[in-house]
Amino acid sequence: MSPLRSLRDCWYRVLNSGDSLQPMRERARESRRLVLAIVFLTNLLDNLLLTSVVPIIPAFLLKLDKEEFYGNQHNLTHLPQLTDLSDYTPCSNVSLSPTGTNESLFYHHKFQLAAAAFSENGRVGWLLSSKAVVQLFANLLVGPLCNKVGYPLLLFGGTVIVFISSVVFAFAESYIPLFIARSVQGLGSAAAIIAGMSIVARRYPDDKSRSQAMGISMGGAAFGVLVGYPFGGIMYTFVGKTVAFLVIAGLLLLDVGLQWFVFGVHVKRESYTDITPLHVLLRDRYILIAVGAVWLTTMSMSVLEPTVPLWVMGFMHVKNWELGLIFLPDSLGYLIGTNCFGIVAQRIGRWSCTLFCMLLIALCQVCLPFATAVPQLILPHFGLGLGLGVTDAAIMPFLALLVDVRNEAFYGCVYAIAQLAVCLAYSFGPLAAGMVVKAVGFPWLMRGMAVVNVIYCPLCYILSKAPTSLDEDAPLNKPGKKSTRYTQDSQVADEASFSYGQLFEDED
Repeated sequence: MSPLRSLRDCWYRVLNSGDSLQPMRERARESRRLVLAIVFLTNLLDNLLLTSVVPIIPAFLLKLDKEEFYGNQHNLTHLPQLTDLSDYTPCSNVSLSPTGTNESLFYHHKFQLAAAAFSENGRVGWLLSSKAVVQLFANLLVGPLCNKVGYPLLLFGGTVIVFISSVVFAFAESYIPLFIARSVQGLGSAAAIIAGMSIVARRYPDDKSRSQAMGISMGGAAFGVLVGYPFGGIMYTFVGKTVAFLVIAGLLLLDVGLQWFVFGVHVKRESYTDITPLHVLLRDRYILIAVGAVWLTTMSMSVLEPTVPLWVMGFMHVKNWELGLIFLPDSLGYLIGTNCFGIVAQRIGRWSCTLFCMLLIALCQVCLPFATAVPQLILPHFGLGLGLGVTDAAIMPFLALLVDVRNEAFYGCVYAIAQLAVCLAYSFGPLAAGMVVKAVGFPWLMRGMAVVNVIYCPLCYILSKAPTSLDEDAPLNKPGKKSTRYTQDSQVADEASFSYGQLFEDED
């Protein structure tokens, strides 16, 4: 038997095995805990790829600058090689007088590479923000598209695109392919995040269980952020860029297979005949204020990604692997905030949690530039991550609740708006930060962001007036349109079903 025929027969057996696996697939599809685990894993891997790039790209671009310099400087072939990022530190008083000695030329070279590190702020900012720019425009299409092809297919397609991006990252050896890979990830993230959050919002319909489930699903993103920064720094130092991104690609491939097994790959329209369009939701003041808080707190974190590594490289002695550990406190704070404060925010008031978190973020931003050593960065970074995590845990279920009470219970559009805010932060933040640092310096960038956070805080009080039940406010929909609302009896029934881990029946 020829190898080609054997491969064909094997493929036929895989396709025909669907009938025998169907009962198992049905049980898997009916388990909303398994569905939540899939969303958790997808968020984890997407953010693992997102954050592992941050410590790798500056070091990789500087490595390219170094190789280009040595290729153009034939008279420096006998100089000692610079083996670490600490060699780029522009803190030494370097004599640039042309004495003709190897030592003078070496320090001249060291100074030039330090200048190259400073000039990389712009290119790193553009590359890191490219994902968010693409995702920003993709969100406008993904929200309405959810109703046409279904949440599971969009989740599957988005994960496949993120897998392709990780493969391109692995084999890219110049700036342009890296830029393309980062941009392609934005398209996949838009589909995967919006579809995943919508699936969770529909599978857990009552506010209490939804707050807990969304905290878990966002915990996947938090865990990806937690692991991503040190993963990128350590893997790049010891095994190289290619292996680091191929590991992520392999995990994404496993996630794709799990999604195929549970959901299948087919178009399945959602059961909503009429959905509230984006422009109607954007006229809701509560939605605008909530996503504004998400935008500002996220931008407070995004401005750090292109600036802190290069600022630390310029004023502190660090190794490659230490660059990833710089963001470890942020990740830990975000993980704690999303996993532990979803129910807390629901009980004590989401608006008050958001206000407190914005004040905490402002305080940490003021303190950050005073650090003179890497250990002194731990506490401010932890506070920034905690503030962002608690804000997300409070706002994301709140947006779904507003849609339930005031609009048709279709979540694709409202989470598209939330992702628009996140993407605006990650597109505008790194790009503006790279330019502002060149103009006024890193300390004034942090002080300016702190002032903006404090100014926004009074708006959070308006969220305390938001309607959360049947009789508090009229829906935004047109008169006569049926709006999905929850009564006390339905909430009790939903909580009972959640306690026993049963499925809330839907079309997923």
